[in-house]
Amino acid sequence: MSWKHPASLSLLTLCLTACGGPPDAGAPEETAATREAPAHTSEAAEHTSPPPDGDTVPPSGDEGSDATPSTPGDAASGEGAGRDEPPPAAPRVPRLLIVPKQYPTIQAAVDAAEYGDTIHVAPGIYTEHLRLKSGIRLSSLGAPYTFLDAKGASRNLIDFTGATDVIISGFTFRNVGSDTHCVMNSDLTRWCSGNWYAAAVYADGHWPSSARVENNIFEHNGNAVLLYFQAKAEVRRNLFRENDHALTFPHFQDRATVEGNIFWNNRELAIGVIAGYIDIRRNFIAGSAVGILHSYVQTGDIRCNLFFRNGEHVAETHHVPQRVRLGEDGNVVLDPLFMDPEAGDFRLHPDSPLKTLECLGDLGHEGLGPESKD
Repeated sequence: MSWKHPASLSLLTLCLTACGGPPDAGAPEETAATREAPAHTSEAAEHTSPPPDGDTVPPSGDEGSDATPSTPGDAASGEGAGRDEPPPAAPRVPRLLIVPKQYPTIQAAVDAAEYGDTIHVAPGIYTEHLRLKSGIRLSSLGAPYTFLDAKGASRNLIDFTGATDVIISGFTFRNVGSDTHCVMNSDLTRWCSGNWYAAAVYADGHWPSSARVENNIFEHNGNAVLLYFQAKAEVRRNLFRENDHALTFPHFQDRATVEGNIFWNNRELAIGVIAGYIDIRRNFIAGSAVGILHSYVQTGDIRCNLFFRNGEHVAETHHVPQRVRLGEDGNVVLDPLFMDPEAGDFRLHPDSPLKTLECLGDLGHEGLGPESKD
């Protein structure tokens, strides 16, 4: 039959209508909507499914062919639907954020950090007042080189209220003022609520809060560390020297650990606890009006602490049974024979009795207080 015959033209028209156009019509141009997303672009991208295969034009073939695709998952058949699911997101790798190389301030790095990240602060003097987030580690080259200085202001240098699983390590915190209308003396029971005061490191446990505070130096602060009402913490291997109040737990009602620290010449109080189950172990406490103050019946594991030259080594108030008896449970009075503590050298003299004190374990050889990074 000739294509010039009218019947031939009618047949061609019917064919084009059924097939959706001539064979060489071509596929649409690739756009952002039809490109498959990369496997790892951003957190949002990782949870976005790639466009379904039905959005692309299948390969053209001979019209009317009986051939079927050889691969499974044809949209019409509904097979292989799982093929369009994105791969599982890879576990997030914790990052190292460096101040000031990558971030101009410590707070800027904290704001950018996510759970599991470490913020490393270069040596220097910083005057920021920081609010921490959960799951971050704040570290430096070491406390002798990196300072957070309040310059006399009665403001918290670090507040981890509402943040959990925080690590604070390797800083010197100094010069937090004590400008308050409330009482501040060695009798913690006369104090106002803990949120009336400022401290170098502070938290209010009315919101879930927890931290590990280790290998720091606290000096010349009105309050060095104040943990108020269930603000959980492990306070280990720090040096508290020449503060008014070194470490206080007002109205605590929970558990915490204080271990391996040096408390030296803290004028009013080294450790003060109101209604707290605080484990106080293997610390050296010297030169305070009161070494350990305990009020109310709650108590923790208090043993292997060394006392020297305090006005009163232990004070227990509010008609509670005596919990710390010097000469028992390793709580003793002795001179540790540090090399030169007034100059800040707390290394042990070769003849120090701490080296043979079984109760101290490894600390008897390594020394108390911050670990050296030299």
